[in-house]
Amino acid sequence: MPLSPVSPGWVLRAGESMDFNLSEADAERFARRINDEINGYETLDSLSQPDHAESLSIYDIDKRDDPHNAYITSFNTKRGDGPLSSVDVAVKDNIAVAGVPMTCGSRVFEGVVPRQNATVVDRLLDAGGRLVGKTNMDELAYGPTSETSAFGVVTNPADSQRVAGGSSSGSAAAVAEGSADIALGSDTGGSVRIPSSFCGVVGFKPSWGAVPLDGFVELAYTLDHIGTLAPDVETAALGFDIIGGYDVRDPSSALAQNISVGSCADGLVDVPDPTTLSFGVPDELLGTHVSDHVRERFEDTIATLESAGATVESVQLPTVDDAVFVWNAVTNIEFAAALRQSGLPIGRPGPFDFSRSDAAAGRQAAAGVGFGDVVRERALIGAVLLDRYNGRHYTRARNICATLSEEFHDALDGHDALVAPTMPVVAPEIGEHKPHSYDSDDDTDIPLAYNTRPANLAGIPAVTVPDGADGLPVGVQFMAGRYEDSSLLRVARSFELARDS
Repeated sequence: MPLSPVSPGWVLRAGESMDFNLSEADAERFARRINDEINGYETLDSLSQPDHAESLSIYDIDKRDDPHNAYITSFNTKRGDGPLSSVDVAVKDNIAVAGVPMTCGSRVFEGVVPRQNATVVDRLLDAGGRLVGKTNMDELAYGPTSETSAFGVVTNPADSQRVAGGSSSGSAAAVAEGSADIALGSDTGGSVRIPSSFCGVVGFKPSWGAVPLDGFVELAYTLDHIGTLAPDVETAALGFDIIGGYDVRDPSSALAQNISVGSCADGLVDVPDPTTLSFGVPDELLGTHVSDHVRERFEDTIATLESAGATVESVQLPTVDDAVFVWNAVTNIEFAAALRQSGLPIGRPGPFDFSRSDAAAGRQAAAGVGFGDVVRERALIGAVLLDRYNGRHYTRARNICATLSEEFHDALDGHDALVAPTMPVVAPEIGEHKPHSYDSDDDTDIPLAYNTRPANLAGIPAVTVPDGADGLPVGVQFMAGRYEDSSLLRVARSFELARDS
């Protein structure tokens, strides 16, 4: 099908948006030149790409076997043997599995079927893992409770009247209910750690760049992380060892070479004695936004650490108070920009699965207002910041991220890790939390992700571990310096042992 010819008016409109100030004569001249060239690009559509689709046994999930609505699609596939041979793995539905629909929690993308696995999925299969399904999630990963999912809320295995958390809601519920041994999630502002805390499982967000994002549908590239959810630190570390490491298709993953990916689980055999550990508790993450119940549980955790011989003292992260606006600016602008370019992986070396990107772009254009209110509102805010303010808030926010990173570095000086409540409250009841307050700029309405976002902004590793007490799950978040993923996992494992002793 020939490409549509370009009219001078089109050139003028495009030029005006880029301040080219084309005259009518210039517009005519450029239109002729563009039309002389543009039809040559049709050749690209006739070129083929390698077919990476695998033969999978896919079946629609029986809701009687999915009591918490954890899955959007269920299937079975296994490639060979390896360290994950006896492990069932679930994958969040914004990570590509060849031959399996990928909805990103949105009806807009129903029918989009990737023909190529995400890098992390290939690594799981090469390690012998058995993939069992794609998990439910907040639409396009925008939400902390799963209530923005077009496929229904994910209920909490600890209490079915409560949310599982988001956006990696289905992944956390799958691990908590035992239908998966490891699950992959994504974390832009806490989306691995939030549901892990609410459901009582371990959730690990590595350093930024530790895990390649090829085949992953981004929310905000500079804040996005793929992480692991598991029943315990050792299993989460094993999953990280498999999926982490450099991949040529994602330049950011070159940073993984600073981390001992591949040996993190083995490093848990000999964890530090608590008497050698020192922890900092950021005052800003234990403020009035933390409920009395969670505060009491956290104080019990601190008492456990101190009883085991660890040193605990207060530290400060002053810029955390500004993290709401900083996170909003970075995420909304990057999200709006990604939507404008139809998810094209601009700036990446490839090769790419164009069947997925073409289908996603086509469905997005056809669906128009098919997105939910939260996604549309966030995209519009990002567009306003880009168009009306020339994106200046983005550069300022990125600079504040650097300041926050320095504050983490200073707070960690002399400490093995920082420790804080992962979430300020226990899992809310379904319908209790208003989705729009996730990004509220109202000082009286603290986002649920208040304690988790700073680690994304700084790009440092963070892990949430259940506190082990009775009642609704409460997570304890440990954070370390960038690229100190292995050390952080060893500290978290040391806490597990002290907790259970």
